[in-house]
Amino acid sequence: MTNRQTVSFIRNRFDEAGLRPVTRFGQNFLVDLNLLELLARSGEVGGDDVILEVGTGLGSLTA
Repeated sequence: MTNRQTVSFIRNRFDEAGLRPVTRFGQNFLVDLNLLELLARSGEVGGDDVILEVGTGLGSLTA
């Protein structure tokens, strides 16, 4: 995993795009690398599996 999940990376991406997340729309972003790792491992995904991450986020799990 890379630094793509840090708060500073996510803020910079939004700043570059001129966007701001809106809390009242329920926009949340996964920045806890331990939780990300736990979610990925619990899916028991293999090399031949196809993964579809639904949503308009930053692709935290599939990046």
